[in-house]
Amino acid sequence: MNKFLTGKPLSDAIYEIIWGAEVNLLIVSPFIKLDNHFKKLFDKHENNPNLHLILVFGKNEKEVKKSMSKEDFDYFKKFPRVTIIHVPNLHAKYYGNEKQGVITSINLYDYSFTNNIEFGVFYEQGIMDRFSQSADNEAWNECLAIADKNQVVFIKRPIFKYKRGLFSKSKIYVDSEVLFDSTEKYYGSSQSGKVSRKRLSDFPEELEYGQKFESGTIRKKAKTSSLGYCIRSGVEIKFNLKQPMTNESWKKWTEFGNEYYPEKFCHKTGKTSNGKTSVKHPILR
Repeated sequence: MNKFLTGKPLSDAIYEIIWGAEVNLLIVSPFIKLDNHFKKLFDKHENNPNLHLILVFGKNEKEVKKSMSKEDFDYFKKFPRVTIIHVPNLHAKYYGNEKQGVITSINLYDYSFTNNIEFGVFYEQGIMDRFSQSADNEAWNECLAIADKNQVVFIKRPIFKYKRGLFSKSKIYVDSEVLFDSTEKYYGSSQSGKVSRKRLSDFPEELEYGQKFESGTIRKKAKTSSLGYCIRSGVEIKFNLKQPMTNESWKKWTEFGNEYYPEKFCHKTGKTSNGKTSVKHPILR
């Protein structure tokens, strides 16, 4: 279901996307400025390590505080699983979770929500949308691709202890760890200093207690998300959105070349997708 929104219905839809997120919350907005109402919406997720909050902001490369203040940036650092990425030439705006999305003109900026005339197209996933093409799915994947091509500013990931039973596995949240933080390069007195370039796919989605990431903590080596899975066979391969299959599967796929043909696995996690993934959309929502 998709519909055109403006005014209060558009604001309400974005509020609902933020409030209702359970697994993923993706926000793409060149400018971010939070009022107390926005903070109350986000605060719902403050203690949820299972929700991945991805913020993509942009513009003002030499004076980033004009795009997002240091105060608002520090506010987002408290979440247990958060990724913040800066895209210098960003102008697009998108808000989405695992069930809903809005392609819109509105920034995550308190003034915009109360004063500007803004438009948006809202999309809510129905049960049959897993097998069909949609503008929202394309927007979601394009935003993730943009995020992965650009510079990570801040990465924080949850640490879990896993309990393995005979037929099941459960996990208990222990803590969160900052894996990368170049805040000083963007908000410090000198913003021209060099920083090692990191991308979203360089980092794991989460850590297991006792593992070690390259930050030098007391954990054994974690498998990072630079590894992916063939969306047809589930075999572990290099993460590659342009060819999310093994060479053998890719050769078979090219016989017909249908970008929307339903596949079996998620390229990023290896989870069974039940036909929700394809070459066009290789990552589960």
